[in-house]
Amino acid sequence: MDRERIYFWGRFILILAMAIGISRVLFLTTVMGRYYDDLANDNMIRKERLEPVRGVISDRNGKPLAMNIDYQGRTQRFYPGGETVASIVGYLGKPDEVDLKECLDCSSEMMGKVGLEKQYQKDLLGFPGEVTVQETASGQDRVEISRVESLPGKNITTNIDLELQKLAFVALKNKLTEVGKSGAVVVAKVNGEILALVSVPSFDPNLFVPEGKRSDFGGDYKDVASLIGDIEKKPLYNRVVSGDFAPGSVYKLVPAMAALEEGKINKDSTILDTGEIRVGGSRFGNWYLDKYGKTEGQIGLVRAIARSNDIFFYKMGEALGADSLVSWSEKFGLGEKTGIDLQGESAGFVPTPYWREKTLGDRWYLGNTYHLAIGQGDLMATPIQMNRMTAGVISGLSCSPRLVGRAECMDLRLGKKNVALVLEGMKEACSPGGTAFPLFEYAGKIYCKTGTAQKGALDTLANAWVSVVVPKGADVREWVVVTILLEEGGEGSSVAAPVAKEILPYILDEL
Repeated sequence: MDRERIYFWGRFILILAMAIGISRVLFLTTVMGRYYDDLANDNMIRKERLEPVRGVISDRNGKPLAMNIDYQGRTQRFYPGGETVASIVGYLGKPDEVDLKECLDCSSEMMGKVGLEKQYQKDLLGFPGEVTVQETASGQDRVEISRVESLPGKNITTNIDLELQKLAFVALKNKLTEVGKSGAVVVAKVNGEILALVSVPSFDPNLFVPEGKRSDFGGDYKDVASLIGDIEKKPLYNRVVSGDFAPGSVYKLVPAMAALEEGKINKDSTILDTGEIRVGGSRFGNWYLDKYGKTEGQIGLVRAIARSNDIFFYKMGEALGADSLVSWSEKFGLGEKTGIDLQGESAGFVPTPYWREKTLGDRWYLGNTYHLAIGQGDLMATPIQMNRMTAGVISGLSCSPRLVGRAECMDLRLGKKNVALVLEGMKEACSPGGTAFPLFEYAGKIYCKTGTAQKGALDTLANAWVSVVVPKGADVREWVVVTILLEEGGEGSSVAAPVAKEILPYILDEL
């Protein structure tokens, strides 16, 4: 009986084991077969993205501003101009969620974060390719099944002259070692083509390339952490397009043209320079009296521009009125973005009586008009705006500045005789007796206007400005306008003008 029982249970267990085994085989082959087939194919068939070669950015003469090099066995982005071109090209970085939404073809590779690298990201990127390969699970044997080659990004030629860019950068940086906090230089044709765009302090964009090669113009920062951490100098801040500054006397070109166009004055009109004007308990003085204790006597527009006479322009502001000054400021592009092909542009600010009453709860007084008429008070502008404003006054054209290509120009419909009269005053400003004494050796060859904008604090120097116009040929669209700012630099004549002097020979002889 015991033997039969053992036999029974042994046979039962054997049958049960066979049933379990057969059902397991049926499950794996029938139910899970497709799953394991797909899994095996995944191990064997693989699709890989082929990253496109990023387009090259070059200057107007074909010299590279941003390029690709083979460095330590890898293809990397390289900026040969280093800190001299950072304000133009920007840099690459890992894309965030916003970047990837804007660029559906982008991967986790480096992409443009600021500057032209970001502005023209879609053009520079190109289109990725794909290769399908078959390989063993170990990856030792690999066979290419199909390939779709990537398409390289578009090469971009800018309006920049790299040699001029470097020259302007070095001239400004050297001057800032003597005086000033920061600075900017813009060199552009009247037609809007930007030949140089400099913001200092700056940085080497190669720092943002992982284990990248440094430029010979590497600058003062050794790594990204020290660069980002410098909240005092703010090297990543592009002062040309984002910095709001009181423009000072360079702005006087606006009330000068406005008064002529509205018939408030003509070439024979004069005003007595009294040295100061008192309104109630406020005093509004002329720099010549305050610095040297002298006055100009009877003075007309040409002499007033050449000498940057505050009394004359106080009276021009009074004759025009606040609303007209605001209107003409806006006509010359102040208080609005220029449309330059860079990110982060500021619109500046043109104060109005309505704004003052609504925002500050205060009336607009005659003194506010006086301040506006000489580019002070609440008026704020970027260096790129002041460059376009100067170009508009001397040409009658308002053109959007462009690093790549050229935008259309708007005719401001200014009287030719009025433009000629303002130009005569600007020519005198660069001649003996004018304010721009460092530029007297170029008398008769250039036009200019200096500016010194007080910041309000007694313990800080004024912002130093100068705008210089170089007439290149008969077509005014080809004339070159140079605008220079040194924040907390001092007087425009003694600080900004010497920087212009360093770059004028190249503009006169090489462009």
